[in-house]
Amino acid sequence: MKKIIFYNLLLLVLSLILIELILGNWIFGPKFSSLIIKRNITKVWNPNHYESDHAAMYKKDEFGFRGNYKNISDVKIITVGGSTTDERWIDENLTWSHLFQKKLENSYTNFKVANAGTMGQSTIGHLKNFEIWFNQIPNLNPEYFIYYIGINDSILLLKALDKYKDKRNYNDADTLVSEKLFERQSRYLKNNSIFYKMFKLIDGYFTARKYGAIHFTTTWQSKKEFQSIKINPQNKVAVQFLTNYKKRLEKIKKKTNKYNSIAILVTQKVHKDHFLSNALNIINTETKNFCISSKVICFPLDEVIDFDFEKDFYDGIHTRPSGNKKIAEYLFYEIKKKIEKK
Repeated sequence: MKKIIFYNLLLLVLSLILIELILGNWIFGPKFSSLIIKRNITKVWNPNHYESDHAAMYKKDEFGFRGNYKNISDVKIITVGGSTTDERWIDENLTWSHLFQKKLENSYTNFKVANAGTMGQSTIGHLKNFEIWFNQIPNLNPEYFIYYIGINDSILLLKALDKYKDKRNYNDADTLVSEKLFERQSRYLKNNSIFYKMFKLIDGYFTARKYGAIHFTTTWQSKKEFQSIKINPQNKVAVQFLTNYKKRLEKIKKKTNKYNSIAILVTQKVHKDHFLSNALNIINTETKNFCISSKVICFPLDEVIDFDFEKDFYDGIHTRPSGNKKIAEYLFYEIKKKIEKK
């Protein structure tokens, strides 16, 4: 009897190992290794960054994207950026990437958008995306990569000048791999295990069922970080930083072209008295000058959109749904002209 139980347990364990090896990503499928990008997750919570009469949902699919598409081959646009693109605290249907897609679909059939925003990521991380993330996704062939850039690089500029005192470490967002060994090992298991994937999918299903059944309304009290930091762009350290920044933009252009895709650089905007304002203006100027010299498409959002910072932002950097609507409308207006020229 004991032998029967033992052999049955052994058979069960061996079967589970075989299932894991075949259906997981250990042998077949994309090799996400220790990539920190969250995948197959669904979270629902009370939105406290904007007024709402329902719960907010945040979802990432098996590729680590936010978006509403059936097949990855249907994706025509990848939006790339930091937390202002990822929009972790904004509902799925209210991010600027989703609102942008809705406007596109009103004019063009099956023009899907995938949101590859990663909190804290700068252009350093955008380059890394191509090396260890995007290259692992089969049939990824968008027509456009839209890079919503500026804020996180302006933070790096302030750090280079020793003018940024925030001690939080966002290096993982740019390397896409944790500096901590245990976290790398944990992420490696999660990225490859079929059983972990099944658990997250089931958990996400039951979480999603609650969506819309709970109603919340919270008024966000805005926090202002209005302590403008002045920068001399002729400073030796600043000059070197901006030289490296332009080199990164050139590499991003080349990486995008390898996908037979078109790169579009979109500048960002903060309140004129925000502590990042001066640094961001310098970064935006470099971005626009690069676009002119390298013949890259640039949408100068900072010059065009007239935000109401009290209504459209919840912290001076991140937009509420009302701000997202303005971003989506502007991007649609600009890209429509590019599409119709083709």
